[in-house]
Amino acid sequence: MNIVIVSDEPVLAALARRPLEPLGHTVTAVTSVAELEARMNELAPRAALLPRRLPDRSLADTVNLLRSGTEPTAAIVLGVSAADRMIARDVDADGFLLVPFSDAEVLDVFGTTTRAKRLIIVADDSPLIHRHTVPILEDDGYEVLSAYDGEECVALAREKLPDLVITDVEMPKLDGYGVCKALKGDAALAHVPVLICSSLGQAQDLERGFDAGADDYLVKPVIPEELSTRVRALVLGSLPASRERVLVVDDSPAQRHYVADCLARQGFIVTTAENGKIALEKAQQMRPALVVSDYEMPVMTGFELVHALRSDPDLRQIPVIMLTARDSKRDMAQMRAAGASAYLVKPFSQDKCLALVERTLAERRLMAYKEASSLFISEGARAAAEDRALRGETLAFRADQRNVSVMFSDLVGFTPMSATMTPLELITLLNDYFDVMCPIVKQNNGDIDKFIGDAIMAIFDEVRGTPPPAVRATRAALAMQAAMEAFNEGRGTKLSMRIGINTGPVIRGDLGSRVVRRDYTVIGDTVNQANRYEQKSPHGGVLISTSTREILGDRAKVREMEGLELKGVKVPVIGYVVEALAEEVE
Repeated sequence: MNIVIVSDEPVLAALARRPLEPLGHTVTAVTSVAELEARMNELAPRAALLPRRLPDRSLADTVNLLRSGTEPTAAIVLGVSAADRMIARDVDADGFLLVPFSDAEVLDVFGTTTRAKRLIIVADDSPLIHRHTVPILEDDGYEVLSAYDGEECVALAREKLPDLVITDVEMPKLDGYGVCKALKGDAALAHVPVLICSSLGQAQDLERGFDAGADDYLVKPVIPEELSTRVRALVLGSLPASRERVLVVDDSPAQRHYVADCLARQGFIVTTAENGKIALEKAQQMRPALVVSDYEMPVMTGFELVHALRSDPDLRQIPVIMLTARDSKRDMAQMRAAGASAYLVKPFSQDKCLALVERTLAERRLMAYKEASSLFISEGARAAAEDRALRGETLAFRADQRNVSVMFSDLVGFTPMSATMTPLELITLLNDYFDVMCPIVKQNNGDIDKFIGDAIMAIFDEVRGTPPPAVRATRAALAMQAAMEAFNEGRGTKLSMRIGINTGPVIRGDLGSRVVRRDYTVIGDTVNQANRYEQKSPHGGVLISTSTREILGDRAKVREMEGLELKGVKVPVIGYVVEALAEEVE
């Protein structure tokens, strides 16, 4: 995009060029409106930066001049006060920048004045993916164009000059890696961020993507919130000073500048240090997203720096890329043993450095996402999702029948009790309660399927080398009831819990939408009856079904409850209140 600034102040022109030229825009400074008018055909500007006070013409006349051509030029007014902003509105300017301005503000005002919405191209040969992805992006305020093969994507990008390209890998005519290479090899499109969104999620797939020039990588199936977050980061992440903070460590000023320069031009916030000791102090202060460090340095070597970072609980998760002239197997093994995430053998190109930085950060983001998501989805769901991705069957539904024990726990009288509590008091009490009960389920190899208000639904499946599901479920239930006494000690609000357990056949697998949201859970009459047994359990007790009782056998001391009427069951049933369970090794 060609941009003109009317100013005889070199500093002002330099400030405008700093964020724009790295993204492929051309910025030309002229000293007067007369010069701008004389050179309009030559410069063909798409936007112009106009000081509030121009040397040879009024602001209103200049805005009208810019609009009079066959291709109107957007007018952005530079001002120093709120009054200047009002004047810009009065002359119907397309945008306003308050001096002094940041790089991000410059790019933001140009994005909003030269295009009504940020433009994204989505390339995927599956119409289903377009039906899923396009509405998410449009709801986020983007304009979206669809391409169904790689060649169409590249042609569309050259014609429309998008703000972001999202591409699948496996496509006809040109795959996603080829799309990345084509876009990054085109001077007019090299600055456009590319997000690969693919079901190929192995380390080598990510490496190929970043080597091809991708700026980020998402593994299908994609959660809408995660897509929105990544897209927003990329659209704004191409702006200088808006990406992750990287610490570059090298005792050579030339090498330090070489690495820092290429990262800064890519939009990273770069801090440098000349040895490992200074780097460690800066890392403790700034908590960088990544450290790029030389191996051999005075005072503290790169090896010692990595060891120090890994020894600090607050810094141990920071990935480190090691720069080294050593490339023997022994040296590589030593760096891996110290905890380096990756290494670059000198000499290396800036492109290779950027690709490795992008890949390392993407892997760290993916790891952080997996760690965070593990708290929000069940262990069974996570294992199922990883299995689908490994098999390349992310859109397929899978379910099977198996025998499990299902446990429901519920707090007695919690609904009326919660009406007397503030929201903060309620959520604090529940979370404290779950912090005690959930580890007991996990210790007995149970999978917490979901929370239903104050209730816990847990699945005990067959686990090799452990007691039967019914035994583990009952053992967990008794331990939970035993833990309640200690939990209630010293609390003004005393809690009481009921627990029900049923054992039998269930369908365990995917339930929900193929492309939007699904749950990995269990369904069937066994689940429903487990819930009913919980509702009939005495306060502070564990009530089990006949099928569970038969598996426990002589291990359990029970008290029989006859004539239980369960909702949905035609005839009364017998339940058993478990009073004790033998702890013999199975």
